[in-house]
Amino acid sequence: MQEKRKALDENAVSTIVGPGTVITGEIVSKGTVHVEGTVQGRIECEDTIVIQQSGQVQADLVAGQIIISGSVEGNIFAHERLEITNQGKVVGNITAPRISIADGVIFEGQCTMKPVGQAQAPQGEGKLEQKGPQPLKEVPKDGARMPENAEPKKAMG
Repeated sequence: MQEKRKALDENAVSTIVGPGTVITGEIVSKGTVHVEGTVQGRIECEDTIVIQQSGQVQADLVAGQIIISGSVEGNIFAHERLEITNQGKVVGNITAPRISIADGVIFEGQCTMKPVGQAQAPQGEGKLEQKGPQPLKEVPKDGARMPENAEPKKAMG
């Protein structure tokens, strides 16, 4: 039996990140999120994420539908559809069952397309996948114990 999905509507906006606004952290919404400003972190919503032409995003995106006309640096997971318009720029991996990339788009990353329901969205906290070199962890100077998963900083030389 096929699961009924609610219709996605990019025009039923519940959250707007306006021009000149900077958000650092996680946005979680049931409704559509429009980004005209800057977001750093993660955006997750059940409906649609729309990155307007003025939008600057350094975040991972997870939504039913994602439409990008601005700039995104981060991994993208759309449950149903991803559209990158001719003004869009994406640096990161994309996953969606349906993908539309306009002529002239800048895209750097990997693309995975699987039928609806077969790809699993990454879960919650933090980045979906770290890109590039990881920051070195500092060795405490006061002799304090480091967390078990921490590695000491290596000397350059």
